[in-house]
Amino acid sequence: MKNRAYALGGVVAVLLSVALFAGCASAPAHVSAPSAGVDVRTYDKEWFDAARVGRWDIAQALLQAHFPIDATTPQGYTALILAAYDDQPDMLRRLIAAGANPCLGDRNGNTALMGALYKGEKDIARTLMETSCDINQTNNAGETALAFAALFGRFDLLPELVKKGANPDHVDARGNSAMQTVMAQGNQAAVRALQQLGATR
Repeated sequence: MKNRAYALGGVVAVLLSVALFAGCASAPAHVSAPSAGVDVRTYDKEWFDAARVGRWDIAQALLQAHFPIDATTPQGYTALILAAYDDQPDMLRRLIAAGANPCLGDRNGNTALMGALYKGEKDIARTLMETSCDINQTNNAGETALAFAALFGRFDLLPELVKKGANPDHVDARGNSAMQTVMAQGNQAAVRALQQLGATR
């Protein structure tokens, strides 16, 4: 992780030159501006690596060069999803403030909130629960954030999700509720947690 952060530090001057060029500003003498046809998407790796390690300086320089804030990896991950998954709360908040869409899912439909619940990043999950995203948003399997919280043992977040409007009786694409799924797994702790929320099926 540290090596990646150090490597990213070496591209800041280049990215700043891209940002300066894109903004029609004059670059300092020690920074060479890119050619007129520069494609900021050539900096995809730097963008996504910056999200993973929390390098807002690099992300900001790319945004100033008009890098698309909701660009995705081949797996459909946005920078915001990666920041959530890799426990980068400051990067997450800055991306949201800069206009990144926290509701987007990856190619499986899994959102940043689902990723945070899977990883157990509870503070990040709480930040994402405060966004305008539909708390009952589903992935491609019809699973909600509440189902992720139940399946991965984030029981203390279940009441908070329900308070935000999460439906404890939501049925996924296979016709199973979160209760039915955890019962099939023999996860009695999750069964009890869902029952306490008023889940009925």
